[in-house]
Amino acid sequence: MELTLLDKKQETKNVWSFYFTPPPPVLWTAGQFMVYQLPHEKQDVRGKMRFFTISSAPFENQIVITTKIDAKSGSSFKKALLELKKGETIQAKGPDGNFVIDSLKSNYVFIAGGIGITPFRSILAQMNHESKTAPPSKPLATHGNNQESKITLIYSNKDEDVVFKDELDEISKSLPGLKIKYLTGERIDRNTIKENVPDYQNCIFYISGPNSMVDSMMELLKELGVLEKDIRQDYFHGYDN
Repeated sequence: MELTLLDKKQETKNVWSFYFTPPPPVLWTAGQFMVYQLPHEKQDVRGKMRFFTISSAPFENQIVITTKIDAKSGSSFKKALLELKKGETIQAKGPDGNFVIDSLKSNYVFIAGGIGITPFRSILAQMNHESKTAPPSKPLATHGNNQESKITLIYSNKDEDVVFKDELDEISKSLPGLKIKYLTGERIDRNTIKENVPDYQNCIFYISGPNSMVDSMMELLKELGVLEKDIRQDYFHGYDN
């Protein structure tokens, strides 16, 4: 499908969001991704294709890519994305992915590393919207009632320039079951889990971030006795350095 650029927004020093109008109807579940193609001149070895989570929520009716762009070491794809002008287009395929909430009758722990916050922004924004708009008799698009579960978001970032912080804080005011713990310049360890999620062995974990971070969190959770079936992963390739 063809997506048309509506606008772009600088979220932090090196993180940008790109807002696209999709051809109707495009339906997706919060937490899914799409595959994007952007042919451009002087392509580097990373080529013209990328996978990006949709950071917008389905109710917003826009496809939003939120990504980190390094002015010095960034790929030719991301530089071409940054140079894209309003009204210009990019090709996309999808949506796809199972990093979604199947039922809100469980308690969840969302663990985000840096730009790995994007699927959680989509999920939480959708939950917040539906909690305000869906009648009690209507199932939410997230397949449950957000009042039935507790969600703990542990969000680790290298510095205090935290993507979506203001928005997440506003959402937490509306969702009584949501607790957010921000860490800046710190790694998430077993004490972080135990202090913020006392009943962690009865929760389902979702981990999103750079490859090394996701893998290390997987091992940590297994050491703590969390069953592998209760862990979901979303890898963000190319963000380890």
